[in-house]
Amino acid sequence: MATNRTAGGRDPLATRVDGSRIRSDLESALLAARNRDGGWGYAPGRHSRIEPTCWAELALGHSQGRPPDVDLIRSWKRQDDWMVDVPGAPPNIAFNALAALTFLQERSTAPLAQPLISRLIQAKGLRYRQSAALGQDNSIQAWPWVDGTASWVEPTAWCLLLLKEVRSQSPRPEAAERIRVGEQFLFDRVCRDGGWNYGNPEVYGQKLWPYVPTTAMALLAMQDHRTHPVVIQSLRQLQNDVASERSVVAVALTIVCLRTYGVATAALEQTAIELSAEADPGNLLGMAMMLYALTDTREHAAFRF
Repeated sequence: MATNRTAGGRDPLATRVDGSRIRSDLESALLAARNRDGGWGYAPGRHSRIEPTCWAELALGHSQGRPPDVDLIRSWKRQDDWMVDVPGAPPNIAFNALAALTFLQERSTAPLAQPLISRLIQAKGLRYRQSAALGQDNSIQAWPWVDGTASWVEPTAWCLLLLKEVRSQSPRPEAAERIRVGEQFLFDRVCRDGGWNYGNPEVYGQKLWPYVPTTAMALLAMQDHRTHPVVIQSLRQLQNDVASERSVVAVALTIVCLRTYGVATAALEQTAIELSAEADPGNLLGMAMMLYALTDTREHAAFRF
C-alpha cells in the first residue's frame, strides 16, 4: 500500500510514533530522577536547583496537560524575597525570573510571583565608562546574572519575558521603564549580522558571533517587536545557525522560539527526536527542555505574552 512521505523520505507516521516514544521516555526519565525533596538537580542524584526544577515542572505539566506543580518552588529557601539557588552564593536573577514565570502558569499560584517581580524590577546591572574596545553603550543598566555585576543578554531576556507577561494584568510605571531599558539593551547588543552573543556584539573592532540559545531567548523576549528589522534579521540568523549547533538546549529553545513566531518546526523536531534518543541521560536540564519543546500543543504558554 502506498504511503505519503516527507520530502526527505521519512514516513510521517513513523516520525510521530518515534516522537511519542521519545516524549514518554523523557517523561519517565525525569520522574525517575526526581529528588526526594520533589526537585531536580542538573544531574541525577545532585542537589535540587531552581533552573532544572522549574523546567522539569513546566515540561511535565505541559506534557500532561496541567499546570506545573510548584509545591517545592513555593517553599524554596528565600533571602530578602529572592529564591536562593546555592546557600552562600548570591541569588541568580535569571533563575528567579524563570521561577516567577513558573508561578504565573496557574492563577492560584500567580500571587507567589509578586515578591520576585518586585525584586527583579529593582535589579540593575552596573554602569561602566565607555571604552573604545567595546562597540556598545556601557551606560545601559539591564539585568545581570547576579547583583553587582554587568548586564548580560540571557538574564535580561528572562526578566523581559516575565515583566511583559505581567504588564497587562498589573501595569506598573517602574516595570514599564525597566522593559524600555531591557529592550534598549538588546537592540544595542545585537550582533552585526543578527542574533546575540552572551553580552558583547564586538571587541576591539572584531565582530562576535551569535549563539543559538542566547538568540532564541532574546527573540522570545522581543516577540512583541516581530516586525522590527533587528528581530526579522535575528530570526533569520537563528534558523541558519541552529543547523550547526546540535545541542539539546539549542534545539529545544529554537523550537519554542520558532513556534512562538509561527515558523514551522517539523524538520527541527525530527532533529530534536534524534538528539533526544542519543542524549546524555545525566543532562536533566536538557531532557526537561526537550520534553517541553516536543510537546506539541501549538502554543507554549509559559513563553508567550
